[in-house]
Order: sequence, then C-alpha cells, then structure tokens
Amino acid sequence: MTRRPLAYLGLAACVSLVLALTALTGGRFTSYTGGVGSLTTAPGRWWTLWAVPPVEVITILAGGAFVAWYAHQRGLFGTAQRWWLAGALAILLLAVCSPLAGLAQGGILWAHMVQHTLIGGFAPVGVLLAWPRRVPGQTPPPYRWVQVLGNPGVALALWTATMALWLYAPVHHVVLEHETLWVLQQLGFFVLGVVLWLPIVERGVEVPRWFGTPAKVVYLSVVWFVGVIIANIYWFSGTAFYASHANAARVWGLDPLEDQANAGTAMVAMHCLLTITAAAWLFFRYAHENGLAQRLRDAGVDDETVAEALRRGDLNALAVAHHVPVQVRAGID
Repeated sequence: MTRRPLAYLGLAACVSLVLALTALTGGRFTSYTGGVGSLTTAPGRWWTLWAVPPVEVITILAGGAFVAWYAHQRGLFGTAQRWWLAGALAILLLAVCSPLAGLAQGGILWAHMVQHTLIGGFAPVGVLLAWPRRVPGQTPPPYRWVQVLGNPGVALALWTATMALWLYAPVHHVVLEHETLWVLQQLGFFVLGVVLWLPIVERGVEVPRWFGTPAKVVYLSVVWFVGVIIANIYWFSGTAFYASHANAARVWGLDPLEDQANAGTAMVAMHCLLTITAAAWLFFRYAHENGLAQRLRDAGVDDETVAEALRRGDLNALAVAHHVPVQVRAGID
C-alpha cells in the first residue's frame, strides 16, 4: 500500500479547518465595491471573515496536484520537495481563505499588500523549490518561451512593469469593484512571482553563465529597491491614492493615510524578509560550494568534472563518491 506523505495529510487538515471555520462563523463575504454597504460584518468582528472562494481554492489544489504528479513521474519528488509544496499551498490558502483575505477584500490596504506578497513572493518560491531541478544532458531542454521569461533581465522588467500596472490607482480601483479582476490580479501576481524567481532558483530554465551568485544578489537588491520605492511613495505622498481603500479605512475606523502608510511598511518588511533570506542562502551556498570544489580539486578530481558537478548541483554526490568530506566545520562550511 502506498504510504501517504505526512505533508499531504497536513494540507488536508488545513483545508478541513478552513471549511469548519467557515461553517461555524458564517464568514461568507461579497466583493468590495467601495461603499459602506459592501461589508457583511462589523469591523470588530474581522475574525469571522473566513471563506472558501471556490475558484481560488480549486486552482490552488489542482496546481499543487499537477506539480506533485509531474515531479513524482520523474522520480525527483523527495521529502524536501513535498514539504516545500505543502508549505506553498498552505501559504496560498492562508492568503485567500483566512481573515487576512477578508480584510483585504473588505478594502484594508495593508492587508491587501500582505496578501499580494504572500501570493506573489513567498508561495512562488515554495512551488519552484518543489519543482524538479533540471539536469543538463538528462532532462529535455526548456521550452523556448519559458527560457525567454526566465532570462533575468526579462523577468525583472516584466515583474516591475506588472507591479506598477496593478498598483496604478485607476486600475487598482477597478480591481476592487469586480470579482473577476480580483481573481485575475491574484493569479497575475503568482505567475509573475514565479517568473521573477525562475532565474534565482534555476528551475525549468538555463540561466546565463554570468548570472552567478553575485549577480543574483544584485538582482534581489533591485527587487528590494522596487518595494522600497513604492513604500516611500505610500509613506510620504500625503495623498490617499485609492478611493475605495480610503472609504473602507473610514468604515473600519482607520485614517486612510495611516492605512496606506501601514501598507508601505508591510511591503518593505515582507520584501526584506524574503530577499535578505534568499541573499543569505545564496551567500552560504556559494561559500560551501567553492570550498567543496577546492577540496575536490585537492583530492585529484579534474577541473572539468568538478565544474560539471557544480553546474548540475551534484557537488555533494561527487564528494561522497571520492570520499571527500562534504562539511569540514559544522555550521560554517
């Protein structure tokens, strides 16, 4: 009998909890229209805003099932990949089903910004890390259009332009008034988040040779800087850009400018958490790989073999095969 992964059972428990909370709290809510009558709960009962939006939930679970099936078919779906996928799906469900989603759809800008970052930042990283790593010479070459999107310059430019478009006041106001556009915006943030992180985690694409760890850190710095620019605009403009969010803030007893400033703070905080963590991971991986590669050369392994293993991500396996210690100093190397 096939053993069911513990991660899947945990995911099923999360879904069951969401369904139970929805039934207990009656937390169904309609899309926000910018008016007082659009809210279906009192501001003091924000915790009742649980819901299970069928389009989002079905899309999340179907997408997760496809990633799991694809990775399993190629025999590359290990324990770590299962947990990455389960974590990504849990983040997505949290973003669209929890009271955070209720606050966002109720018009609170800082909640909407947190939701955007979860859907377009954290969840794509988890999904990509659950995706099988491409092995040159063994797996088929990437689709041409995926390779184009995964080019660092294209990915960064496309993500930045899309962010600016969705946050442009007239566009953002329309999104709040139409549920279809609301769902499309969420899907767009997720897809563009995947595109943004493709060259960093190197899944499904071949990155240029010049795009090594130093270039990746610069890339992440630009992502962080874009978030800082938007946050500074929110902090110091002195103008509430979104009429719908301003109306909602007043309904919830908040000052519109304060809500907008909180949105900027939330964006910077979450961008910092994501980009600085990724940069630190890249730095330590870079240091580990360089040290291990040198030990392999010192053990007599030729440079071409070491370079090929480094490119494939098989440096640890090569070290084990040649009885070279993978770690020399615990926690450092």
